[in-house]
Formats: sequence, C-alpha cells, structure tokens
Amino acid sequence: MRKTALLLTALGIISGVAYAEQPELKVKSVGQYIEIDNTSGAEDIGEKVHFGNKVSLSYGKDWSFGLMARKAWKTDTDDGIHSTGHRIDLDAWKKMGDNFSIGARWRQEKSYDRYYLRTKYSYGMFSGDFDIAYQSNNSEAGRKSGDRDGYYFEGTPVSVKLGPATVGYYFKTETPIAAGSDFNGAGIDHWYRHQLRVGMPVYQGEKLNIGVQYGWEFANDIEVSGDKTDNKFTLKHDNNSHILWLTASYQVTENLTVTGSYEYDMFKWEKEGNGSSYVSNGSNKTTNGSLDSDKYYGELQIGWTYKF
Repeated sequence: MRKTALLLTALGIISGVAYAEQPELKVKSVGQYIEIDNTSGAEDIGEKVHFGNKVSLSYGKDWSFGLMARKAWKTDTDDGIHSTGHRIDLDAWKKMGDNFSIGARWRQEKSYDRYYLRTKYSYGMFSGDFDIAYQSNNSEAGRKSGDRDGYYFEGTPVSVKLGPATVGYYFKTETPIAAGSDFNGAGIDHWYRHQLRVGMPVYQGEKLNIGVQYGWEFANDIEVSGDKTDNKFTLKHDNNSHILWLTASYQVTENLTVTGSYEYDMFKWEKEGNGSSYVSNGSNKTTNGSLDSDKYYGELQIGWTYKF
C-alpha cells in the first residue's frame, strides 16, 4: 500500500507539472488612444484624428501577439468631420533566445495591404530593429494607371546607450516597383529618409516618467520616374530637418497607466525635377506642390493601457 501511495503521489506530481507547463493564450493588456495629426495651413483641429484600440496577448514564454484597430477623421470647425480611413495591424513575435526576436505584421487599410517581416535585438549597450514589407495597393485603376505596389523599409538598425542617453541611426524608404517599367505616367521612383536620433529620460519618479528625443534628418532623397517625366517635379524635405518628441507616462494604479506624446517636425520643401507639373507624393503631403506650404507637422497622442 505504501508503494502504491508513493507511486500515485509521484504520478500526481508529474501530471501536475506537465499541466502547469502547458502554454496558454493570455491577454496581457488592453488600451485605447486618441491621436491628432496636423500640418501648418491645414485643418484647424486635425487633418487626421485617430481613435485606436489595442490588445496584447502572449502564448507561453516566447510568443506574443498584438491587435490594433483605429478609425480616422478629418476635422475642421468650418468643414465639419469627415471619415478619412481606417487601419488594422495584426502582429506576431517569437523570441529566439534572450536577445533576439523575429516577427510579422499584416497592416490593412482601404488603399493598401502591407505585409511585414520584422526583427529586433538587444545586446548590452546595443539594440536595434528593422522592418521590411511588401505593399499591395488596392487601386481599382490597376498597376499601370493607379497606385503601384512597392517595397517599404523602416527601422533603427543600431542604437547605442551612452549613460542616460540613447543614440541611434534611423532610416525609412519607399520604393514603388513599377516606376520606369510598365507604369503609364510619372510617379515616385523612391523616397529615402535618414536620421540621427538622440533620446533620454528627463524625469523618472515613482509614478511619473518624462522623456525627450531629438531627430536630425540629414539626408532626404526623392526621384520622379516613369513615362512622361520631362515636365514633372515633386517636393521633398530639405537635408536639414529637425524633429522633437516629448513622451510622458503616469502609473495611476499597479495595472493602469496613462500615456501621452507629442511630435513636432520642422522642415523646408525642396524641388526635385525641373518641370512645371507637380507629381503628388503621398508620404510628403503638401498643398498643390507649393514650396511655401506645410512647413510644420504636429502629432499629439493621449492614451491608456491596462495590464493584467
């Protein structure tokens, strides 16, 4: 009887450990935010006002997932409120050890779908992240006369922590595939942005944390390509643009945190191409191709996160 009791106890312990080690899909946090984007000379409230919802999940120790869904409106005291689109992001991350992770994202908007491969790392004082994506545009006009499919790259491949400050190199590129080949008309062949970023905490308290980051955009290149480009031009930011970010978080309770951030971009427009007809670039929005328009950009976000 004693041996039987010991055997049953051992089996109970083993089965209990095995059950405890089974991975579970858990909700880690939920949150919401409001974001107001605007450029100088645009709407008096916001050319885009976003309302977003976020959910973070985990599966075991190595997998994490995220869902973000938001709606955007154009808001002006004279013109009223008008819907301008939506976005859904589905994220998945897999830890490959203590210092390296790989991930994927599916971004869905009305005008395009974007499919990402992602990576991030952290080794001592060094860290970084990098995204590569294929963008499939949903134009009814098709590839020849509508918006073209393209590649998208963005990331901070290397950051170095120096005392309280973190210094990093950031870049972002967009490259339509069809420019110069089967596209009937003039379009953007590529757009590159390169920045040096420096960030550090300003205040760290028991509940309140405030941080600041500065970005110097030292290189910005854009090119018009495709058919009928002789009399075309576009606009790009100059090679001496400045961006400032302010961030803050306040821990209301052990689980609830309120966050806020503000981005302010300062730049000048430069003309690319010698023509007189403007080629619109969706990522560099300006009013009718005017060198004197939209020289400042602001982005305000306020939100909350509840962790379980």
